[in-house]
Amino acid sequence: MILDRADIAIAEYNRGGRRYNLVADAIYRARETMDPFSVEYEPYIVKGLIEFGMGRTMGAGDEYEAKGTGFRVRLRAKMRSVRGRLKGVPLVCLRQIELASFDNEIKEAYDCLAASGEGALHGVPAKQFHVGATKILHWIAPALFIILDRNVASAFRKHHPVKFVKNARPGYTAEKYFSCLHYAQAEIEAYGYERFRRLEPATPLARLFDKAAWVAGKTEV
Repeated sequence: MILDRADIAIAEYNRGGRRYNLVADAIYRARETMDPFSVEYEPYIVKGLIEFGMGRTMGAGDEYEAKGTGFRVRLRAKMRSVRGRLKGVPLVCLRQIELASFDNEIKEAYDCLAASGEGALHGVPAKQFHVGATKILHWIAPALFIILDRNVASAFRKHHPVKFVKNARPGYTAEKYFSCLHYAQAEIEAYGYERFRRLEPATPLARLFDKAAWVAGKTEV
């Protein structure tokens, strides 16, 4: 399974990912005291997206904000919609939630965040934001939602029957993301929750899984 060598993989991630860890830890501290859908928390989401490599996909810069087409404007509108879609979903640890009870809500939130929008340069529609959607979900609930990027998708393709393809565009969908949440939850239970938490007690559960999965999938890309 993905977590077979979790201790080694997490240590490897931390050696090369110190910058990412610093950014993530700052966001987690802010999340402890802030409503994730608030205007006050928005800069943390934006910073997390930029520092985690989503800057180019986010589209135009501040000059487009005044026109109502910039990324922050789109994000704010989407976050209002996502708040409603996740209203009944307990934003708890991945281990504590009965995922099947919130299938539609999580998929709808993902699709809302992943949808393309106007706002790229010269009015060209922005690309779909699949990886960014999972990162926003993660910043909303760091212990619940995993980040799904190319490496992590590769790990799921190798170890589970999630039909990602082996190229730069693995074929992200809300359905596949939801399946990955299920498999991540099952792997943590199989590995042993308490054993897994001891690897890095201060790190949110979904982030800890991401670290191991990113390294596990890296050699498969």
